Amino acid sequence: MELNQKQQQARSKLCLALDNIKTINELEETVNELSPAVGLFKIGKETFTRLGSEAVKLVQRCDANVFLDLKYHDIPNTVKGASSAATEMGVYMFNVHCTGGLEMMKAAVAGAKEAAERNNIKKPKIIGVTLLTSIDNVILNKELLVGKEVNEYVLHLAKMAQEAGLDGIVCSANDLDFLRAHFPEEFMFVTPGIKGVSTSAGADQKRVSSPSGAINAGSSILVVGRAITNAPDRLKAAYEIIEDMEKEILS
Repeated sequence: MELNQKQQQARSKLCLALDNIKTINELEETVNELSPAVGLFKIGKETFTRLGSEAVKLVQRCDANVFLDLKYHDIPNTVKGASSAATEMGVYMFNVHCTGGLEMMKAAVAGAKEAAERNNIKKPKIIGVTLLTSIDNVILNKELLVGKEVNEYVLHLAKMAQEAGLDGIVCSANDLDFLRAHFPEEFMFVTPGIKGVSTSAGADQKRVSSPSGAINAGSSILVVGRAITNAPDRLKAAYEIIEDMEKEILS
């Protein structure tokens, strides 16, 4: 399928989660199969733990960009070192947990900047994880004992991420109606929990959105997983998502 201009823009905003990958060969086959419709590939804890940095290198060899989704959450010095290492790997973007605190997030930014300058390479985008899309008000209040509404807590964490110098946040597309107005145009919103046109995001996702709904709300990058990878025809499912996104992309 040859993509028109709007569809190309949609492709650049579509990130596929490379989860449940068992071998390097399977990873390569998946990236080669879906890269015509996917502009960014997310390597998370499962795949990175199983396949290591070779997974990142393989995606890059396939001329694709990597979102390293390891959600750093540790003392500032440790996160600074991890941030430096991620930068040296040449990933497009990585993330940290906002709940690690302001100083930890500042350390992540410092580690990335120093590594980029030291190696004369581009600094990756750094985004903060606010609240996982599997967490709703009941879990937040009764299990985590955070006495706030989801919206209020997400906004607090997002503002802290901005103060720390992060490029954006990870959040549900459902949060963007109240978040977008609080941040400048260039602030990124990376939204998981995206369902397909005819496929689901997964039963464990509590706050989900359609592709066009996420774009309309102001999402910068849509992270899609099982809505594509569990589809009978994975490439067709990816193209359907692009076409749905296209409806809300301005020319």
